[in-house]
Amino acid sequence: MKMPVNASIEYYKAEEKFTSAKTREDKIACLEEMIRLLPKHKSSETVHAQLRKKLAKLKEEKPKKSGQRPKWIVKKEGAGQVCLIGVTNSGKSTLLKELTGVDADIASYEYTTTKPEFGMMRYEDVWVQIVEIPSTFEPEVMSIVHNSDLILILLDVNQGLEKQRREIDDILARRMIKTKKSYVMTKQEINIEKLKRQIWDNLGKIRVYTKTPGKKAEDKPIIFKSKAKVKDVVQEVHKSFLKHFRYAKIWGKSVKFNGATVGLKHALADKDIVEIRA
Repeated sequence: MKMPVNASIEYYKAEEKFTSAKTREDKIACLEEMIRLLPKHKSSETVHAQLRKKLAKLKEEKPKKSGQRPKWIVKKEGAGQVCLIGVTNSGKSTLLKELTGVDADIASYEYTTTKPEFGMMRYEDVWVQIVEIPSTFEPEVMSIVHNSDLILILLDVNQGLEKQRREIDDILARRMIKTKKSYVMTKQEINIEKLKRQIWDNLGKIRVYTKTPGKKAEDKPIIFKSKAKVKDVVQEVHKSFLKHFRYAKIWGKSVKFNGATVGLKHALADKDIVEIRA
């Protein structure tokens, strides 16, 4: 590829990384970095076009199957997966410990965490998985962020807040990560119980408890997306119930009075109790 005029040292470093990249994901990340760093002027238009064409071709390719396991695997568990992300030394390990009780390495020097650390956060009667993402932002760890349900961006109040926000937002944009995100100010006192509640609300999930006629509601909830309807519950309990469904009785916030009779299209709310009549 012909070298662009007046390209920065950072561009050439990104190009070297691209040349030595082994995986499709790494090559895509390097190309995106090259496009971002390449000066925009008339003499570089051809190179810009070549890079964009190469990037588009890579994205269209199906990932090759490999006998090698990915470097980092974090299997989703619980009612949702939340990723903690922030610049180095922004308090991710401390917050992970406060939310889950997991002991992660905590130090004042940069890049203490070199691999994803995770634990389970209890919120009332559900468990949510919290994953700390290293500030190296490697493609393999960022794939975890891409597949998560919520991103918690940590902003250190002792550093420039806007600069941190822009840096993390830029990293997510370059990786084309559009997962819902929320911001948390760190290195100050945090109300952990309030934060847990905010995390649950931002996950966009609801808890539904099924009930058999004449008996108490089940203790363990079924987790659904926030716009779930009675039909979703019926299908989750047993698909054959749809054919014989007559009505459902609801106790909770989605009805004006407890024990109200509703149909399949009724939208449910968090903590609703559903009794199916078939």
